Amino acid sequence: PPPSESVCDDYYTCPESTTCCCIYEYWGECFAWGCCPLEGATCCEDHYSCCPHEYPVCNVRAGTCSVSNNNPLGVQAMKRILATPTGTFGKRGKRSSA
Repeated sequence: PPPSESVCDDYYTCPESTTCCCIYEYWGECFAWGCCPLEGATCCEDHYSCCPHEYPVCNVRAGTCSVSNNNPLGVQAMKRILATPTGTFGKRGKRSSA
């Protein structure tokens, strides 16, 4: 069988073991999706980067991810890739507000 995908919404998917992150939001609706190359990632507010679930706090200015606020230890934030248009309807999946 083909690998399963992360379903972003009715129109976009991301590859298996990735996280859908909104890259263009308007009035609470997402019009474009990106894929973070990590499963269970945190989508950062810059709509460009994301963080591993072990380091869920985004420091957008520094481009890093940490375990908690004001924690000096962290890792480099990851860049998102564009999601793939599906052309199918009726699917619902993992969403993010960032």
